[in-house]
Amino acid sequence: MSPVNESDTRERLLDAAEKLFAETGIGATSLRAVTAEAQANLASVHYHFGSKESLLLEVFGRRIKPVNHERLERLDKAMTDAPDDLDAIVRSFVAPALLVLADPEMDGHHVSKLMGRFFSEPAEIKMQIFPLFDEVAERFTQALKQHLPHLSPTELFWRFHYMVGCMAFSLIESESLESRAGSLELGHIEDNIEGMVRFISGGLSAPSLQTPAVAKEADGEA
Repeated sequence: MSPVNESDTRERLLDAAEKLFAETGIGATSLRAVTAEAQANLASVHYHFGSKESLLLEVFGRRIKPVNHERLERLDKAMTDAPDDLDAIVRSFVAPALLVLADPEMDGHHVSKLMGRFFSEPAEIKMQIFPLFDEVAERFTQALKQHLPHLSPTELFWRFHYMVGCMAFSLIESESLESRAGSLELGHIEDNIEGMVRFISGGLSAPSLQTPAVAKEADGEA
């Protein structure tokens, strides 16, 4: 098998796995189904990936890693150019993911369906994919902490994940939202991103649920 053919087979397997994971679910997709879709043999999966778990990480990684790379680049720029701008931090997080829907080189609805599978699969499957987000979660949490000193570590944890949830819902439910909107004009993706940024920034910066004294004590214990 030539290197060119090996590369072609690898890409066919990734494309087939992505399609089947998105359409039928991760747990419900067998390696035999992937190889049949890719017109490859079972040995090729083990040759290129070693296991279904490694194939899963490669499928999600090729979609998630470029988005996360852009997030971190935008975050670095925001912290340098506008360190006091909470909106810039939030925009750095949500915009790269949502712009995938408008990318002409990608099937945005297909990618959103794939990410929807990530959120709907059992915990043991999700836990294999979560490490792909570890650096982004840590870096953005630290950036938000500088802007939100009134929050305890627990509240900061939850508000970061509220931001994730808001972004994820808009990403994975894009088709159903368009359907439910009826005659409403939902606007361009850039307008929707700015609306989301303002909404999330308002929630992030809302007063703490704890009294100032309790929040200060909690920060000291963390």
